[in-house]
Amino acid sequence: MALVDRQFIMTKIFDALGRFREWTPEFVLSLGKNYSLRSFISDARAGLLVSVVAFPLFMTFAIASGASPGVGITTCLVAGSLASLFGGAKFQIVGPTGAFAMIVADIVKDHGFEGLTFSMIMAGIIMILFGITKIGDLIHYVPYPITAGFTAGIGLSIIVAQMSNFLGLRLTEVPASFFGRIACCVINLPKINFYSFGLALFSLIFLEIMQKRRPNLPRYFFVLLFGIVASLIFPNVGMETIGSKFGDISGELPRFIAPSTETFSISNLQKLFPAAFAIAFLGSLESLLGAVIADNLSGQRHNSNVELIGQGIANLGSAFFGGIPATCALGTTSLNVKAGAQTPIAGLFNVLFILLFVLCLGCLVKIVPLSCLAAMLFSSAWNMASLKKNKYILLAPKSDSCVFIVTIFITLLVNIVVAVEIGLVLSAFLFIKRTVETTATKTFNKTMFYEENQEKECEVVKVYGHLFFGAAPLLQNALRSLPKTHDVVYIDMRDVPFIDVTGAKVLKEFVADVKWHNIQVIIGGLNRRTLKVLRKIDIQHELEPHLRNEIEKNRE
Repeated sequence: MALVDRQFIMTKIFDALGRFREWTPEFVLSLGKNYSLRSFISDARAGLLVSVVAFPLFMTFAIASGASPGVGITTCLVAGSLASLFGGAKFQIVGPTGAFAMIVADIVKDHGFEGLTFSMIMAGIIMILFGITKIGDLIHYVPYPITAGFTAGIGLSIIVAQMSNFLGLRLTEVPASFFGRIACCVINLPKINFYSFGLALFSLIFLEIMQKRRPNLPRYFFVLLFGIVASLIFPNVGMETIGSKFGDISGELPRFIAPSTETFSISNLQKLFPAAFAIAFLGSLESLLGAVIADNLSGQRHNSNVELIGQGIANLGSAFFGGIPATCALGTTSLNVKAGAQTPIAGLFNVLFILLFVLCLGCLVKIVPLSCLAAMLFSSAWNMASLKKNKYILLAPKSDSCVFIVTIFITLLVNIVVAVEIGLVLSAFLFIKRTVETTATKTFNKTMFYEENQEKECEVVKVYGHLFFGAAPLLQNALRSLPKTHDVVYIDMRDVPFIDVTGAKVLKEFVADVKWHNIQVIIGGLNRRTLKVLRKIDIQHELEPHLRNEIEKNRE
């Protein structure tokens, strides 16, 4: 009876939302759709399985970001809960990911943790604005070579950043640059700890074998257990552990941390806005990509705008509880779907079980060698790089492969913010170049105009393709090169699907020029879109008698 009453109440709430349904979180919608005990059990089972995989991964990504494992746990507890409650997708598992590793490390190095907190607050607000204004839909138009390029660059950067832990070198200072880290590790090779290196190598081989043969098993959790066992068997061999470097993670549960008022300054806003925008951009991109992957696996549909709002709220919450940026973890989200999750409650169960792991296993986790976590990061980062899967980009048109390679190198040598900016600019220029190549003009003479029953010879300019700012010089040159020996110039735009203001301005200037030569200009074949642009710049005032038929035809 209680279950029936609850369903009745939720249905009434669901109906009362009415026109606000478009902005309603998926958590509320799921509860209003006859949520049953069977769904509850399925969500709990999926949350448990996912937590076993996510627990070690979130700690390793926090370390890759230059934070402690406890900060990674805090992030997944706070951001994971808020994203499940306020997001627009059913299956998202949210926490620290490799996408933010290099950005977070750079911000902390240059501006400290307070600078990171301010960046996250700005990023959270930007993501919410993305959702409210529906600008987030534009993220789908980012070219794949750019996303593949900076993802590959991040993966390679993580691998190089973890080389010292993989080898057990215990370096106190490591250069920030990509090649500087490689050189530092090579110089310090005599300091290698063979116990740490052997354990890391064994863990990496185990992860790769399990990924190929038993991909559904929680291989990262097994490696965590291997590390605990190895520390207990070899207690005094110099292996650096989580506890020796970061302390006890069980004492780092979420607590509210009010940022200093000095952090919120105009100078910090100017310095940190590019990094904040990069966090918002990457977080939005990863979350929407994860939602699409989950949709493909489950046959469900997500709400992109509500999802971005939920991700923004999640990052705001993480900022105020001492966490780091969070977004959808693609691997664990896919696992969540495969494990039988039904609603966002599975994400809440994932958070609950991770909290239990911290409380129950915190004293054991602190003895896990960092070389084990480095092996996990090697495996995960290599999957991020996906160089084998993306090799077809190198065989694609040169423009795409160029964007891919340039984005990788700039990510490695400078940072991901600059890489995305240059990648987008380069892609835009290459797109303009390809579009211009599809635009052409053809000039010829033809008898085709009748006035007062008199046949006249015309100079005809036929235009093909999009007539925009990039192709406008092409039309301008064609019009200027006309001999202007006839009384009429006919510009045939039947094959022009689009014209922008620059192209229209070229036409208007040509019309004004030939008027002084007493030459008549007719523009024909206009569609609604091109006619609308010409009318907006008032070109029909110059050609009203000749455009009247086109205007009347497009009004019908």
